[in-house]
Amino acid sequence: MLPLRAHNVIDYLAGVFLIVAPWLFDFDDLPAARTLFLIGGIALIAYSLLTNYYYSVARLIPLGIHMTLDTLLGLFMILAPALLGYREALTRTQYAVHVVVGVGLVGFVALTRPRTEAAKTAVDRAAIRQDLPLRF
Repeated sequence: MLPLRAHNVIDYLAGVFLIVAPWLFDFDDLPAARTLFLIGGIALIAYSLLTNYYYSVARLIPLGIHMTLDTLLGLFMILAPALLGYREALTRTQYAVHVVVGVGLVGFVALTRPRTEAAKTAVDRAAIRQDLPLRF
């Protein structure tokens, strides 16, 4: 199982990867694919910054909603080339990037061991109430 803290860090790294992937894998000339990855990366970073977990700036989004958004983003990454009509314009590698990113996002959700509010320590609960950083 993947600890929630590791999932949290991977979210930010995945967001940055999504933003740079169109240039790394040379599909920046496909507007739909480029926009998908840019918006997906920005959205992933944004909702991670607002999720009720360790490395966030505001704990507004419950963890369950965050995990649902991760899953939906992953599924959309896999399906987007067909749904948005640019599958034929992608190379095998470029298409594989879509699939690997999508499966990775869904997989991280499936492998993450979430900590419920009841399982958090009293110090963590107090930090959340006072909007203080959690212990690391």
